[in-house]
Amino acid sequence: MTAPYPPLMRIARRLDRLAANSGRVVAWLIVPMVLSLCYEVVARYVFNAPTQWAYDMTFMLYGSFFMLGAAYTLQRKGHVRTDSLYAKWSPRRQAMVDLAGHVLMLLPFAGVFVFVGWGYFVKAYLTHETFVSSSWQPITWPFKLAMPVAGVLLLIQGVSECLKCFETLRSGQWPDERALATEHML
Repeated sequence: MTAPYPPLMRIARRLDRLAANSGRVVAWLIVPMVLSLCYEVVARYVFNAPTQWAYDMTFMLYGSFFMLGAAYTLQRKGHVRTDSLYAKWSPRRQAMVDLAGHVLMLLPFAGVFVFVGWGYFVKAYLTHETFVSSSWQPITWPFKLAMPVAGVLLLIQGVSECLKCFETLRSGQWPDERALATEHML
């Protein structure tokens, strides 16, 4: 029988599920993006009939995919990091650096992203804004809604990462490593 997770880790695990599930859902945006790109390539180069909508659809889907996948990427430790120094540090030192980065940079940035993104979304929604650079002129609010949603997801995952850092500072070991060690001992 495994030892129960500390309270902070139970909260972090619940928050992690949100990032994991949102990442799985957002990953499906790649399908319509690839299909619209393929359609455009075939229409343009095989039938000499380029579309008015495929480029706009592609950049909106890719932008949404990129933004909404950020929390999942954070949870999976997929963002860029200079591992040449970091990997040699003790878990406590890593946790201190991570915690400082999360508190001083990630959480404020994500908060600004939510606040500013929400303003962009509301304005686009209320004014029925369209992309005027496109002859198709699609509405912008679904794309702009991705900004505050991505910010909220990043805030939630940032809190989870901070809780993991606090647990590492307390125990001296990253929670995932301790869980793996406990499973191997059984």
